[in-house]
Amino acid sequence: MLETVDNLRSEIKANLHQCKVLLNSYIREFCSEHPESVAIDPKEYTYTIRFGASGVHIYGRFSYFSVTGEHEYESFYVNGGEALDHAYLVQLIIQELRQQDPSIPDERTIDFINKVENSYEKLVLFLQHSDSGQVQDYISSEQSLLYGHPFHPFPKNTMGFSAQEVRAYCPELRSSFQLCYFAVREDVFEEEWVTEHRRIDLDVTIAGHTRRLLMEKGHSYAILPLHPWQYEHVQTIQAVQEYIEQDKLIPLGSLGPRVYPTSSVRTVYIPDLKCNIKLSLNIQITNLMRNNNREQMRRTMDAAGYLLRKGCFAQEPHTQIAYEIGVCTCRFGDDEITKLFTSAYRSIDFDESSTYVLSSLVEVPLTGERPRLFSLMNNRSIDEWFRRYLQISLLPIIRVAEVEGIHFEAHLQNSLLTIRDGLPHVFIIRDLEGVSVNRERAGANENTAGPLFYSKEDAWARTAYYFFVNHLGSLIHAIASGVDGTEEQFWRMVWEVLVEEYARNKGELIQHLLTADAFLAKKNLMSCLTGNSESPAYIPVTNVMKYMGSETSEDGKQFV
Repeated sequence: MLETVDNLRSEIKANLHQCKVLLNSYIREFCSEHPESVAIDPKEYTYTIRFGASGVHIYGRFSYFSVTGEHEYESFYVNGGEALDHAYLVQLIIQELRQQDPSIPDERTIDFINKVENSYEKLVLFLQHSDSGQVQDYISSEQSLLYGHPFHPFPKNTMGFSAQEVRAYCPELRSSFQLCYFAVREDVFEEEWVTEHRRIDLDVTIAGHTRRLLMEKGHSYAILPLHPWQYEHVQTIQAVQEYIEQDKLIPLGSLGPRVYPTSSVRTVYIPDLKCNIKLSLNIQITNLMRNNNREQMRRTMDAAGYLLRKGCFAQEPHTQIAYEIGVCTCRFGDDEITKLFTSAYRSIDFDESSTYVLSSLVEVPLTGERPRLFSLMNNRSIDEWFRRYLQISLLPIIRVAEVEGIHFEAHLQNSLLTIRDGLPHVFIIRDLEGVSVNRERAGANENTAGPLFYSKEDAWARTAYYFFVNHLGSLIHAIASGVDGTEEQFWRMVWEVLVEEYARNKGELIQHLLTADAFLAKKNLMSCLTGNSESPAYIPVTNVMKYMGSETSEDGKQFV
């Protein structure tokens, strides 16, 4: 009986959350372009959304109104007062969007519906099996990200995993397992390390097993790790079977130390080796197949080498990079097969006992509680905490962008924070695949034709979206809602820090950040529906900081 009640509670909570992310995404992406379809009263905390294609309207009250659109909802009602079901909301949204764009095919809408339902079902399962939700260390934070991206229609979709595989491999269920390995003959093995002394050697027990199996041939083979799911998957491919028959690949099975899946699902943490391995996994996680293709790995290694040469953050003792230091794969004639075997190694040089993934810290573990980060503050003042945070995250990111033209994809899931004595101590950025460099700031001797280099405008737009809209937007929402304050008061702190930095080092990026009318945010909902997630469309989101100085200046430029 108690289990049935708990399951029902999880279903209700998952439904409410799914409705929230769908509505927030829809309001941001559709209603901002069609203001006649929405009526929001931020003072009364009420909203009404009209779906013209179906003649339905949804209304209710916010429990928290967000100036950046990450609203929390007290209630959802349909027309005459019926409760809102997420599956019905999906139908309303699809009908409305297809009226605007009739070219969206039926198969895309069916795929969209299936992924929303997959995400909902996974969230129900995760809520059923979650504990108190608090985090104690690095890996517990990696495995506590229950809800995921707040502006994605299906943030917990893992299409392709069976129910058994979800339980075995999803981090939200606190899973751990052994990796599987292939011995790869040296003539088809590829590897690249940023420097030789940073090379990571696999566990000696794996090497010993390989030597016993291969005997005198062992010196001609290298060892390659694969996710257990991927290990089984690749052996169904004819080209792989041919490699096995030719002894280019020798399956070794499940070996070595236990690994722990992190919040990205396909990246694992290996405590014994103090590293992460970003594995290829031919599963749809959110809306993308998570294989490491050649261009992505080239970007990653180019970024790692470039940042090391530039000594990035060398003058910032409380800001670090978790470097990808090597890439390994088995080479096939077809890159579509090669990418199934490709893995990237990332070293861990931080204190795992007091470092946490920020995307986990902003989540509310249990109804009625505050976001997790408050449990780690040791009663520190939130103003003191946040100002310290901006000093070690915002300012170093802006300075390296201004001086070196280096920009990071520093969204919350790519950002780690070491906390000491209740205060932010070290800010860490990871996943260098998302690094971009402004060509105008690159050195004269740099070849700027590669995928690492962008125009100034595109590089600026990436920082504006990933760090300001995505990262600070959700962090400020978590902090403000946690103290029952307004988001504006914390955006004002960001504004003040940037104004002070501009007074010291007048930079054009800071001026842009303070005066731009809007920043561009991904249209995740529409991109997922149309199948354009690899090259998503964007929507302008109001730059709250522009209006911080409006009391004394109409143009918001009084800091100059």
